[in-house]
Amino acid sequence: MKQNRKQRHTQRKKSSALLPALKVGAGIICLAVIPTSALAEAELNPPLGHSHPGSDVQAASWIEQPGLTGNWGGTRGSLAEKGILPFATYLGEVFNNHSGGIDNGTAWAGLLDFGVELDLEKLAGWQGATFFVNAFYFHGDDISGDQVGDFNAVSNLYTDTSFNFYNIFLQQDFGDGDSFFKIGQIALDDDFMVSESSLLFLNAGFGPLPVQSGNTAAPIYALAAPGALVHYAPSEQWFVQIGIYTGDAGPAVSNNQGFDWNTGGASGWMFIAETGFKYGEQNGSVAKLGGYYHSGEYTRFSNGATEDGIYTIYGVIDHQIVRTEGCPGINVFLRGGVTPEDDIATVTGYADAGVVVSNVLREDDALGFAVSWTDLSDGGAAGGRSSEIVTELTYQIPVSDWFTIQPDIQYIINPQGGGGDAFLTGLRAEISF
Repeated sequence: MKQNRKQRHTQRKKSSALLPALKVGAGIICLAVIPTSALAEAELNPPLGHSHPGSDVQAASWIEQPGLTGNWGGTRGSLAEKGILPFATYLGEVFNNHSGGIDNGTAWAGLLDFGVELDLEKLAGWQGATFFVNAFYFHGDDISGDQVGDFNAVSNLYTDTSFNFYNIFLQQDFGDGDSFFKIGQIALDDDFMVSESSLLFLNAGFGPLPVQSGNTAAPIYALAAPGALVHYAPSEQWFVQIGIYTGDAGPAVSNNQGFDWNTGGASGWMFIAETGFKYGEQNGSVAKLGGYYHSGEYTRFSNGATEDGIYTIYGVIDHQIVRTEGCPGINVFLRGGVTPEDDIATVTGYADAGVVVSNVLREDDALGFAVSWTDLSDGGAAGGRSSEIVTELTYQIPVSDWFTIQPDIQYIINPQGGGGDAFLTGLRAEISF
């Protein structure tokens, strides 16, 4: 498989506790620093990616319970005590392209994500071990393909697959859990290139870096593939992680159930490494430097000759500006990557930046604004447009512990599929069962 990729890339937003707690209080400036950052903890010991509603004590009322279906009359809590943690989440959204792009119009989409996490220490006495499996079902329209024509897809939810298995892996924690090993069918963007702050945004460009997702077929949402990862944290501040993944996760088509991957030969292998340093109050900020080498075959745009291998270097900064008790919390992020081989790379450069403020109007809400810039090579650009710029304003509002809504506004400059600059509004809802 030749690895030059012009198709859109998508990355589903992962549910996570976002950023410092923050609250606006009648113009009062607060100075008391509060303890451990959720962001630092998430980077120190990455969660498997799902909460497990209903596994704790039954809430006082239906709206206050952790999941829509509650504790199943005590059954869910009993399963959790045994180390069995089932989960299911539905994400639904609607987007409207008001102007620009290919055509005006509205698109609906939804994704049901479900699976189980098994604590093997509770189940079988295997200390520090966890087994995780999930699958999803997607249905809906393609706002980017039908109305906008952008390279970085408007929605990180959309995929051309319908039902497929996703992550299936074993994770072994070591010591105090700061270091771990993961092996199985996995997606590399769960662990590499991550900014916890950028995960708030719905445009796919703020997920996996386009210098990876636009140039290689290595596993990211919506297709995982065989791989292994070692994450080692010699101190509270430093960590290093190395991963190797299948070179081609397969085609994003409706009849791919998640196992149509290829590796070696023309498909190659993906080798990726990253080191990070946590700093600031309670290690609430993080800086990362990483890079990958993909060994697959690539076709030169200039003469059609085949060449082996492509590489990229990238950096991520997620900086905590304010983390104070009873006041707004503010994080800023900056990410960027370069793929210098412009005769085989579709995306030669990428950068994004944004700010996220949480607890603005109510507890656990998050308001964010971000901008991204994608530089396309002459061979990868469409219609002579060598770059695409995305701006996004979004506000995530927790209605309850199990229901969240998120209005969203995007303005896309130079969408690669043609037409003028596109202006879109959208709304996403998430329900945890």
